[in-house]
Amino acid sequence: MGTGMKNGFKRDARRVMWVLVALVLVACDKEPPERDMIVGPWKDTIASYHTIISFRSNGSFGIIRLVEGQHSKIDEKAERVKVDGKWKLLPPEMEGDPLLLIMTPEMVVGDTPWAVDTPVTYLIERLTRNSMLLRPSGGERITWDRLRSTKAPEEEDGIPLTQVPTGPLVVGLTKERLNEDNRYLCVQLILTVNDVEGLRYVEPEDTSVGGAPGAYRLHPSLLEALVLHMSRLSYRDVRSLKRFHEVRADFIRILTPYLGSHLQDIKVVKVVVTSTREGVSEFVGEFAPEKVIAPEAGS
Repeated sequence: MGTGMKNGFKRDARRVMWVLVALVLVACDKEPPERDMIVGPWKDTIASYHTIISFRSNGSFGIIRLVEGQHSKIDEKAERVKVDGKWKLLPPEMEGDPLLLIMTPEMVVGDTPWAVDTPVTYLIERLTRNSMLLRPSGGERITWDRLRSTKAPEEEDGIPLTQVPTGPLVVGLTKERLNEDNRYLCVQLILTVNDVEGLRYVEPEDTSVGGAPGAYRLHPSLLEALVLHMSRLSYRDVRSLKRFHEVRADFIRILTPYLGSHLQDIKVVKVVVTSTREGVSEFVGEFAPEKVIAPEAGS
């Protein structure tokens, strides 16, 4: 084989090698395909606090936290939290590990743990069309719901989802001092449960006593377990949003042995601490189920 032909083969081989190297570098720098699923607005609600985060396709994000006042209206006087910055998605360090979501704030307004130029890394433990489960390093898992409309998603990956309200749960808080005022903890929860048919601890509402057709309720033993845990709490346990995050995590821990993987999420619709019977009555009246009156025969 001639020298010129050998040199030609070497040049071609080098070109192929550099093309392969370039492709590898591009592939390593490219974000995972799940990125498109993350783009858009997401919402997390704890009690009267609504946090909305928007992931934009240009790599920026925005967070705003709103406070709900009376009559389900946004409290315009309450301090709002606003965070803007950059986000990126990284593949897992090892195959089978969760994806990594890195968010770096560039502007922070309000009382919030976010800090400018301080990246925060989340593990994406679950990502579907309707929900995203994030876990910060050393923190509690947070479920974010896709913000499309006010209507709850009806299915998750083809499996039907059912919203199961607990009804108003009210207990007297434990006193830590003899001279402490009586305080009552009032909580309304909604559980998101998949594949509800056949679940032992989720029952269809009894329409013969005014239950809504097609609605479901928790088995009394589950409600008793929640109330028992709530009755052991003190005012110190529930006096801030951060502390109630821990209580919500306890609710998940308590219900998981009964519902298993069917329990997708627990939303805290509202939480109130009141020292008056009137406050309790107002809360119960707001969330007590409305009875469905059956039509008279022949109507």
